[in-house]
Parts: sequence; C-alpha cells; structure tokens
Amino acid sequence: MNRVSLTGKLIDDPKVRTLEFRGGSTDIVSLWLEVRSGERSDRFTVEIYCPRQQEAAKAMRKDVLAEVTGVLRHDRWKDKATGRWIGKVFVAIDPAEGTVKSLGMADTAAAA
Repeated sequence: MNRVSLTGKLIDDPKVRTLEFRGGSTDIVSLWLEVRSGERSDRFTVEIYCPRQQEAAKAMRKDVLAEVTGVLRHDRWKDKATGRWIGKVFVAIDPAEGTVKSLGMADTAAAA
C-alpha cells in the first residue's frame, strides 16, 4: 500500500500553478516541507490536486508546522535541451485521498 504521512515545517509559502488544457484549466498547490529526524533534515515537495485540501494549504504560511498524508509519486520527463531523462519523487494529495492540516506555527528553536 502506497501511503505517506509527514509532519514538518513549511519552508516557503504555498505556490499555485495553473495548468491549461483543452476545455479548461486546473490548479496545483505545491508545498515544500522540511522534516527533521534527529540531526538529519529532509525536504519534500507536496503537490495537492484536491480542491478542498488546496484551500487548506493556501491558508498556510512559511514556518507553519503541517501534517500531510498522501501517496508517493514519481514523475519523469525528457529535457528538451539535453535530451536526458529527469525525474522527481514527491508526495501527492489526490481528491478525497489525502489531507493537509496546520498544527500551528513551528517552534523556530526546535525546528531550526
């Protein structure tokens, strides 16, 4: 089962991208989440496709402690300039399949 739960600090405000396609458009809200584990700090991209969860994410700001549940995805594409394949792994929140919620402002001393 592909299921991911992360709790971490938002590194930046949410980013909204609009993708145009024939017959309409859709928004994707992206978060950049820093998750600490002991001395190690990892950063994850979270892409939100669920309109309800997008609204919750848009209300968050940098340094908010957030809890995210979703699925791991791998996306790849061919770079037009070099012809090389490029890929990324990210957490996706699909409609009715995951959540994002604020746990309040991160303690900067603990989260730093």
